[in-house]
This record gives sequence, structure tokens and C-alpha cells, in this order.
Amino acid sequence: MLFYVHRLDKKNHVDLRLKTRPTHLEYLKSQSAKLFAAGPVLSPDGKVPIGSLLLVEAKDEAEVKEILAGDPYDKVGLFETMTIMPWRKVFSHPEVGGPPG
Repeated sequence: MLFYVHRLDKKNHVDLRLKTRPTHLEYLKSQSAKLFAAGPVLSPDGKVPIGSLLLVEAKDEAEVKEILAGDPYDKVGLFETMTIMPWRKVFSHPEVGGPPG
């Protein structure tokens, strides 16, 4: 089953996000078999990362939380809020969204 994970950073924590980003990306690579998609949530001007959105393949919410617990962003306490909900893919267009960044 797929789960939607939406996490917003604590205010004024951009420096912590950027400092932790290399180890966060390495962790995501290690979990790539379970990640349908992942990327930063951006500020309204599209310039500053303010959170994360992931689509995670897992058997249940407990497994999602277990995966997230290993994320360096979670370990350093970056996030103010987190929402986890089951999600179902109904439509996607392969050309929308551009190349991964």
C-alpha cells in the first residue's frame, strides 16, 4: 500500500535542513525500493525548502514510521508537523514535473 507523508519544518530551520541534507539523501537512496516519490515542499516563491513530501510503499503506517525514524531529518528534529495517510495512485503523467532534482 502507498502512504502519503507530508512533513513541515520547524520555523527558521533551513540551516539545519541544508546541513543534514547529504546524509538525508544517502538515507533515501538506501530506502529507494520503498519510495515511490520523494522531494522537498517549497515556500510559496518556490525557492526555500520548508518541508518534505514522500510517497512510501509499506504494509501499514507502523512500517512507514519505522522507515521515517531512520531518516537523519527526523533524528535531528527538523519537523514541526507530520501527516501520514494511505494514498492511491489514480493518474500520473510521466512528462509532468520535470527531471528529478
